[in-house]
Amino acid sequence: MAERGLEFRLPGSEYEAISWIYNEHLPGSATLLERSVRSLNERGQPDGLPGQLYVNGYSYSREWQMPPRSGPFDLDALEGWQERLSPAIEDARVAFDTFEPGSVAAGQWRERLLALDAGFDSAFGRVHMETMGVVLPAASRWLELHAERFGAERRDDALALLAGFANTSTTRTVLLWRLSRIAAEDEAVRSDVAAGRMPTGTSAATTAFREQFETLIELCGDTTTMHLIDLPTWREDASIPLAMVAAMAIEGEERDPAAAEERARARRIELERELSTVGLDELGWNVLQAAQWLAPVSEDHNLHCDQRLIAASRRRWLRVGETMRERGLIEAADDVFYLSLDEVVAGLETGEAVAADLVGRRRAQQARWRAVAPPTRLGAGTGPNEETGVWHGIAGSSGVYRGRVRVIASLEDADQLEPGDVLVCAATAPEWTPYFGVIGALVTGAGGVLTHAAVVARELGLPAVVGVTGATSQIPDGSFVIVDGSAGTVRLDT
Repeated sequence: MAERGLEFRLPGSEYEAISWIYNEHLPGSATLLERSVRSLNERGQPDGLPGQLYVNGYSYSREWQMPPRSGPFDLDALEGWQERLSPAIEDARVAFDTFEPGSVAAGQWRERLLALDAGFDSAFGRVHMETMGVVLPAASRWLELHAERFGAERRDDALALLAGFANTSTTRTVLLWRLSRIAAEDEAVRSDVAAGRMPTGTSAATTAFREQFETLIELCGDTTTMHLIDLPTWREDASIPLAMVAAMAIEGEERDPAAAEERARARRIELERELSTVGLDELGWNVLQAAQWLAPVSEDHNLHCDQRLIAASRRRWLRVGETMRERGLIEAADDVFYLSLDEVVAGLETGEAVAADLVGRRRAQQARWRAVAPPTRLGAGTGPNEETGVWHGIAGSSGVYRGRVRVIASLEDADQLEPGDVLVCAATAPEWTPYFGVIGALVTGAGGVLTHAAVVARELGLPAVVGVTGATSQIPDGSFVIVDGSAGTVRLDT
């Protein structure tokens, strides 16, 4: 399959009979180092083929259905998940941050490096199993129960009952919005921010901006770009969040994300009152209360576990890369990301330098891959859109909006977005959320009603259609479309 000039090929014809789904939880094109480490955990399936593979650095997994659960669900476990699981996350982070390459004896490089990643995988797996492994089945069951009781036509109400809860993604967006209000009111601050610079000087506006920015970084400094270890975090590169502030600075007060979240909360409370009058049995309330952890759990675990540990792993690899640079094995510390684990270990154990042009070629190849949004499905089940000018997906967040399409391949290119654009992308991870305060609607190729894009779109009142096959390749960039977040359609408006 070709996507905007780049061929996405499965490894062999035997893979074509399987439906491979783009992994929106690992949304970026991973470098060779990242792929080689992740692939060590890959387990073969009964047919001899893997459960996951990489095409042009993008992760694809076999299509599967989440096992249904009817409840009741353990509400106490959800209530105390951070307190219970934080020690495991912290242990993995500390192991990364205290790792000293100079302490590794000859012959121990592979063992020491993989032990760190085993700690990451253990914490990551436990957090996901004990949080999302409970919340997703509960949310799915809640939608079924609500439809059985009130009819499928009230699906938007069922989803609204899961919205209006504070979470790290909306908190991060609100902090950026507050910074944008300072920039909007002060020309000097706005000029610096638009240029990607931290405002300087001693004015009251500059002082307030810098203080609030420090708060943002203290809370969200480990925010990654597309969950990729080779790209800097917000703590390393202030220009990333500053670009988001600049985009928000030209928006009017009607786009205030805190106000949008409050509207979602008020709507939820109204619907909860209605439920209390019509009657819901004990199991129904249990399922709803578990499902209402959807936004807090899905967004909070992503920053506090996923991104925090990815950032720590990045710091580890940069120290390894610096050791290789000092030994004359590579030219720059971040060249390490373009080597396989075997090549890293071999270089450190034997002292053999990497070929001078190898990293350059791999960097160029990675850039080509990241310039193209990946198809969201490969193999079985792929095919052309059957209705010209209309694309069907999953109704992610209610509302109808007309706007200009901007197809974005990577978060690194999101600064191309202008106020009111319809963002069309393969998927959004939590790092995209601040741009939800800039765009007018969202269309993703991957995802479902319970995944990040839809969850946060509902919190912020943003019309969204998710799971639109062929979205990034078929919907023309620059065209005008009507996005119907309740019907799950995207219609070309000529």
